[in-house]
Amino acid sequence: MKIRPIKKISKLMTALALGAAFLFTGCSAFQLFGNRAPELPDNPQSFKKQDTDSSGIVIEVNGRKYSPFGKLNGKLDNSSFRECLGYLDNDKNDRVYTLCEEPYDNYLVTKNINGIMEQPMFWRDRSTYGEDIFTPEYIVSDDDVYWGRSGCYHEMLEFRIRITLEADDVKELSMEYKGNGLDLGTCGVKNAVGGLKNPDGNLPLKRGEELDLSITELSLYGKLEKEKPFDCECRFFVESLDGKLHELDHVYKKTIKLGGKDTLTLTGNAKDGYKIG
Repeated sequence: MKIRPIKKISKLMTALALGAAFLFTGCSAFQLFGNRAPELPDNPQSFKKQDTDSSGIVIEVNGRKYSPFGKLNGKLDNSSFRECLGYLDNDKNDRVYTLCEEPYDNYLVTKNINGIMEQPMFWRDRSTYGEDIFTPEYIVSDDDVYWGRSGCYHEMLEFRIRITLEADDVKELSMEYKGNGLDLGTCGVKNAVGGLKNPDGNLPLKRGEELDLSITELSLYGKLEKEKPFDCECRFFVESLDGKLHELDHVYKKTIKLGGKDTLTLTGNAKDGYKIG
């Protein structure tokens, strides 16, 4: 059975992100000995939930305001908790953590350590609303499909391919890419699953949209130097609304450097096939 390309990014990007998180944050196995979540700091803060008229419920942490974002998709292991910052509303069991897989602290997670079956709650920095940011695979938006949904992340150096969609029946567009012959990863774009406007995840991408796919510095980690040009090879895939996977004939081959960009156009439909170029 062929694995859909967009699914293949999960394990690779998680591993790369975790490796990068070590560099950015110093998160290590010693801090999480025995696979236990970090304990409260010596002088923990109590973060208060604020119910605002314009933003709904927010918490303010280190000068940044966070709103409830989404739910857990799959499993969240204790090794993903990087640092315990404090707790919520004077309940020392309801703790606030940063995440190893998300080194920019655009996301926080809260979890009650006494609630064995209780699901964690993810919070996102409100200043990133509408931006495409790196989101760990286990976080899924449950209230808004427009927080940001492409394969590009503004914090990272990247080579961006902007694709104009002049095609129909497109549920998901994805890209596998290599650098100097080495597999670097996969990225993709689709409408968010779980949003109120898209509860079943079958909302098609709209004709005329501009979709951004990118090769980020994170995907080069441990393989290529991010400052130097490299030979790039990209293959593209479309999943149509009928669930079929279409591998496109065109292979994008260029010598590129992170920080650059290019443009392509996707045409066609599920019945007649798709073309990109």
